[in-house]
Amino acid sequence: MDKIINCIDEGNYFIVTSHVNPDGDNIGSTLSMYYYLKSINKQVYYVLDDDIPLNLKFLLNDIDILNSEEFEKLNLKDFSIISLDCGDLGRICLDKDLIDRASKLICIDHHASNQSFGDLNYIIPEASSTCELVYNILKRINQIKNTQVMDSKIATALYAGVVTDTGKFTYSNTSPSTFDMAKDLLVLGAESNKVICEVYGNNPYNYYKLLGEALNTLNIIETKVATITLTQDMLSRNNVSFKDTDGITPYCRDIENVEVGILVKEKSPNEIKISLRSKNYVDVSQIAKKFNGGGHVRAAGLTVFGETIENATKMVVDETLKYI
Repeated sequence: MDKIINCIDEGNYFIVTSHVNPDGDNIGSTLSMYYYLKSINKQVYYVLDDDIPLNLKFLLNDIDILNSEEFEKLNLKDFSIISLDCGDLGRICLDKDLIDRASKLICIDHHASNQSFGDLNYIIPEASSTCELVYNILKRINQIKNTQVMDSKIATALYAGVVTDTGKFTYSNTSPSTFDMAKDLLVLGAESNKVICEVYGNNPYNYYKLLGEALNTLNIIETKVATITLTQDMLSRNNVSFKDTDGITPYCRDIENVEVGILVKEKSPNEIKISLRSKNYVDVSQIAKKFNGGGHVRAAGLTVFGETIENATKMVVDETLKYI
């Protein structure tokens, strides 16, 4: 942490970014670091080559997000990248040329699969979220500089990340330190009710039409594995973006006797995204690794290319049954 803090103090220009397919921890950790860098008068740019899910856009109302091409037009020659919540160099949501040209690459992450790809790395797989790691860094800065650097905006961003990555404090990655952090963030002014309402209580009507159609595809295999399938036709018919479907994943896990839930999403005819969630004992990150994916013990993901949605589903289900 101290090496990262020193690097931040010594630098002037920073990109903050995260992984493809943004989620709450992705945005919360990146945004809180962005706000901190702004508060100490650093030139900081939030750069992400992806769209933000509808239920998380409220966090970014006052932020200009650039894509790599827009950042390149600024012609900055000396900048550092802070990669947050990204477990693999190849999943950083930036042009590779930008990553190669950075004077420093700082990696802050909690994925067990992370191989420490940064010049400086702060990686704690046991942490509930990357937001918890950013919180730790900011607490350390408080200690070093004897000042409170977290305001209500930072606290709200961090709270959104930890709430979403712990499933509202219900997942196994929730620990006593997670609750200590949440309490501290509430004291600092985190808008907890706004986070819950926006993230979980503001889905459009079409989302529920899609959910109903998706639940009709529910299939349980050998009592332990359940799948739900989302096709391009279903998304188009219900006018729901691919990015706004992650909330469907728990429906295939939260069934009596089911250990692993598998959400299969057709991004294009030759690109199938698969989300894995387990309940008690299966390490789904090991299953994802078989297909060059990754993630956490209870939540992981992978992409299958060049296969039909039926074949991709069968491949992952067969591997899951072997693992069980």
